[in-house]
Parts: sequence; structure tokens; C-alpha cells
Amino acid sequence: MKPRMIAVLAHRYVGLATAIFLAVAGLTGSIIAFNHELDELLNPSLLERRGDAPVLPALDIVERVEAAYPELYVSFVDLEIDPAHNLVASVSERRIPGEGEPAELPFNQVFIDPATGEVLGTREWGAFRLDAPHLIPFIYKLHYSLHLPGVIGLLLMGIVAILWTIDCMVGFYLTLPRGAPFWKKWGPAWRIKKGATGHRFNIDFHRAAGLWLWPLLFMLAMSGVALNLPDQVFRPIVSLVADLSPSINDLAAERQGMGAEGEPKLGFSDALALAEQQAPEHGITQQPGMVWHPRTYAAIGVAYGEHHGTGLGNSWMFFDDRTGDLLHVEIPGAGTGGDTFVQLQFPLHSGQIIGLPGRIIISVTGLITAALSITGILIWWRKRKPARARARAARPAAA
Repeated sequence: MKPRMIAVLAHRYVGLATAIFLAVAGLTGSIIAFNHELDELLNPSLLERRGDAPVLPALDIVERVEAAYPELYVSFVDLEIDPAHNLVASVSERRIPGEGEPAELPFNQVFIDPATGEVLGTREWGAFRLDAPHLIPFIYKLHYSLHLPGVIGLLLMGIVAILWTIDCMVGFYLTLPRGAPFWKKWGPAWRIKKGATGHRFNIDFHRAAGLWLWPLLFMLAMSGVALNLPDQVFRPIVSLVADLSPSINDLAAERQGMGAEGEPKLGFSDALALAEQQAPEHGITQQPGMVWHPRTYAAIGVAYGEHHGTGLGNSWMFFDDRTGDLLHVEIPGAGTGGDTFVQLQFPLHSGQIIGLPGRIIISVTGLITAALSITGILIWWRKRKPARARARAARPAAA
């Protein structure tokens, strides 16, 4: 079988195998490019602040929430408070030494009045629920895991991303003309023929849109592998051609379960004090913007810069929540070339690397990804019908 025919069959059947998954990923991705804005639109009572009283410092709010709800602790919170919005914090069950496993909370996010510290509402981020408070988180989780249990969804969508990455290259190869003149023959592949309708339009759109958006489609496919299969696939492949520094995932794997040994001795204020002392040694000049306490790892993280900001992302410092020892420092763009390449993947995939224009581009590309998947199915179905008719016609003749 000739190489081109192998490529045709590979593109056809890999495309069919991944089409539904990519349609879902494209449609959901086009929505979650604006997840914060849409969440606020759907849930003004939770996110929009009423009143104009002075806001409290974020850590004072954390103390009030934890005092009012002793069964939980705040695991993540922004330090910069927008006076026009309520403060959103992530929470987890508090483990009390000697009392066994804590009761599971029915929520993992709280919405807090920043002037009083009062909890105004709660939700379980990522729950399989379609009411207004849970809709956007539901769509977000659907995008990367299809809401399948455990790591099954992550692995499945990661495999889909691998196949999509390969299929992007195969699809590009199939647009290349055979014989000369190359550019004259390739030119029509970039256009939708004037007046094209039905099957002809589907073919032209599928090919032309795929070509014009090929760099974006390939980037989304590759970064999808990076986000869903970072340690299983992406980092090992990158490490073949570039040096990589230890990542936060490496730290988490090393310290998994260490938090079960007892209550932490340090809190957010302690971590911020340590970070203030040590950040200049690492060239960090921004102000702390977020704090995160993954107690399972017995660590506290301090992030610098704006949450969901532009560029390569936030710098992080992680400390042992028992001893205060510095465990890990991650500064985007300051490591090896391989580190920077890995750090690029989420900002590119989300469009956040260039802010609003990037998110608009990603949203539109998501819609076109879904359209490419659907037109691919339609093209296959149209070609399949004559083949089935020929097969039926041949059977009596053979008899």
C-alpha cells in the first residue's frame, strides 16, 4: 500500500475515532475561555458584591471563615481582593489527629463577603450538576475529563490529544499536492470554492479551515497532551531533547500522604513571612497574589502576580508546613529551555498568554475544531453510502 493511501486511511479512522471527543472538547473549550465572566453572569448573587464597606485583609477573612466552620480549612485564596466582587476560596475537610477520617464536606468552594467574612454561599466545584452555580465548573471538568471517574477521563482525553497531534500532521501532509507546479496546485486547498454547497462545501471547509488554523490546532493538540499526560508522556518526550528541572508534580509525588501525620505547624501568614524573606534571593520582585495549602503534601505555596494573568504564569515558592524549609521554587522563564517550553503549554492552550485577544482566538478555534470534527463525519458518511451501494450491487452478480 502506498504511503499516501496509508495516510488517507489513518486520517479517516483516527479522525472518526476522535471526532466526538474533539467536538465536545472544542465546544466546551470555546465556553471556558470565558469561564470567569460566564460564571459571574450566571451567579451574580454569589460573585457580585453588595455594598461598599471597606474590605478586610484576605488572611483576616480566612481566620473568620475557619473560626465559623471548624470542620474545614481554607486551602486556596487570592490575596488581592476586588472591592466589586465577593471573595472566592477553596476549602477542604480539616483532619483532626486521633479522630480518623473527617466527614466529607458537601462543598469545596465558599463565597465570602470581603467586608465581614460572612460566607454567602457554597458549591462543589466540578460536581455533576447543571444548576447555575455548578454549570461552568461542570463544563470545565467535562472539557478535560468527560466527568469520568478517577483518572480515567484524564487518560482518555490525553490519548485523544496524542491521536489528534498525530492526525494534525497526517492531515497537513494530505493537503500537499502531488507533482508540479507545487504552489499553483496547493493554492485551491486554502480556499472554499465560490458557490460550493453541501458535500463540496464540507470538503472545502474541512481542508481550508484545517490549513489556515493548522498552527493553532496543532498547538491545542500538543498542549492537550501536556496538560492531561504531563508526567506519563509530555515531560519524558521533552526530556529527550532538553533538560528539565524538577516540577511541582515531582514534589507532590515525593510528599504524597505526608500531611496525614498530624496538624501543620505553619499557616498562610507564616508562609508569606518566609516568602518575603527569601523571594529576593530568587529574583522574585512581584507581590504575593495567592496562597495554596495542599495539606496532603504537607506544603504551603505562595504565588506571585495576578491570578489568571498574562504571560507564562505565576512564580511559586513552596514551604514545608511543619519546618518552614523551602521545598521548591518555580519561576516561569527562568529555568532551562525545556522548562520554558513546558510552562508555555497552559498559557497557550487557554489563550491567557496574551490576555483577552488570546482567549477570543482560543474560543473561536474551539468552535471550528468542533465544526471540523462534524464535517469530517459528514464527509466519511457521504463517501460510505456509494461504497455500500456498490457492495450491494455486487452481491447478486457474484451469486
